[in-house]
Amino acid sequence: MNSWKRHGVPPAIAVPVLLAIAVAGCATANIREGAPRPRVAIDGLYPAFDRGRHRYVSRCGHDAEPIRVETSRGAKVEVGSERRPIGSGGLDPGVPPGADFAFAVLDGGRRETYRVRCLPADFPAWRFDSLRPAPPGLFTVSFRASREERPWVIVFDQDGVPRWWYSPDTRALWAQVLDDGTISWARSFGDGYGLDTRMAHEVRSPAGKLLDLIRTGGSIVDGHELRELGEGRVLVDAYVPETADLRRVGGPARAAIVSAEAQEVDRRGRVLWRWSSRGHIGLSETGRWWRSVLSNPRRRLHGRATYDPVHINSIEPRGRDEVVISTRHTDAVYGIRRSTGEIAWKLGGSQTGRSLRVLGDPARKLFGGQHDARIAADGRLSVYDNGKDRPRRPRVAFYRLEPRQGRARYVGQLNDREVRSSHCCGSARELAGGGWLVSWGDNPLVTEFDPRGRAVFRLGLAASTFRVVPVPPGATTAARLDRGLEAMEPD
Repeated sequence: MNSWKRHGVPPAIAVPVLLAIAVAGCATANIREGAPRPRVAIDGLYPAFDRGRHRYVSRCGHDAEPIRVETSRGAKVEVGSERRPIGSGGLDPGVPPGADFAFAVLDGGRRETYRVRCLPADFPAWRFDSLRPAPPGLFTVSFRASREERPWVIVFDQDGVPRWWYSPDTRALWAQVLDDGTISWARSFGDGYGLDTRMAHEVRSPAGKLLDLIRTGGSIVDGHELRELGEGRVLVDAYVPETADLRRVGGPARAAIVSAEAQEVDRRGRVLWRWSSRGHIGLSETGRWWRSVLSNPRRRLHGRATYDPVHINSIEPRGRDEVVISTRHTDAVYGIRRSTGEIAWKLGGSQTGRSLRVLGDPARKLFGGQHDARIAADGRLSVYDNGKDRPRRPRVAFYRLEPRQGRARYVGQLNDREVRSSHCCGSARELAGGGWLVSWGDNPLVTEFDPRGRAVFRLGLAASTFRVVPVPPGATTAARLDRGLEAMEPD
């Protein structure tokens, strides 16, 4: 879909017209050498109608813009038993929002069938700008456009077409398709990552059935991370209540704080491994973030304002005996030895005895409230660097880790000219073909890059999404997701 800017439509009024702009299309091909096929144009479908594409979505239904058909001599369009003669007119699918319908194009004795799923009446707006051909793939986003609007979990394909969606009863902080094809998201009953004992990772079937709740053992689910390890094992993060003297940083003498904890949990909920920041990450490492931490405590726990000096936001395995964590309130990424719990290395933030010397990075201050530290297929460390309060744009930064030599080598970064700042959130995930999918945090924008670092597409959303996650290769198909939507169709 063409961008709002390109059509001079400001985002505030773009919602009702998104699917009415730039969706007309027609296919011209030859039935035989020198004989053009009859023209068939259909407005109101997304993406634009093309004879070679057989699945679409539309805002069809009550109070929606009509689907309009234009055909030239020799072509007809059928919807059920209704035949659309030569000429133009509105196409009535006769199904409610959320349901799907089929139509057929007939010309020259040839019949091709197409399917259209009507979007829910309150489905959020989006835009899609294709810049280069995108390799096949699916990816998951989740967001809530405002406090008054429902949250959404949506799986898009590489053409910016919604292929599956679900609107949960609770806030969905971020979502992903798991290796077995189920869909998971971190649920919240409040406004975000609060100290809520009801927090959990929901796991649902494509038909929307609740299959499991993944929780941490003996602590409060944080919800920032659910990283599959195989054989039903996952890495999750948690809050652990503690007490600390914060007078030297301007806080109370007996302050309620939460340490960051990483856990490996199996499918039965047993804790196989756990690590706490207590005793490993000093309170002095919070540094410049103390002012923000003290002025914005987590939700009250047991009647007390509770502070979050570390704020873990990703966990990633590196080899057999190392886990990489990102902690926003220290501006740093750490390598943790699973066997001992000791910090093997530190990248960014304040200088400690485990800090790596960074070679080649043009940034004077390495990170600014970073997120989503991951290990790529070739061993590189990727970090979504928000650049919070730094004089630079947000970026995805890449490093070669050489902890035995006490150093890390900067090997490049990705930026998007549309993104100038990023206060929070965000992610960068490697794609199967070597490209990257990036969520720019509190900017409602997703960008795919090819292996050469060129932008492939931009997806504009109705609101920001904490993280965008590619669907693992082989985990599911668009057809399976569509069957899930079929099972959820309104009666």
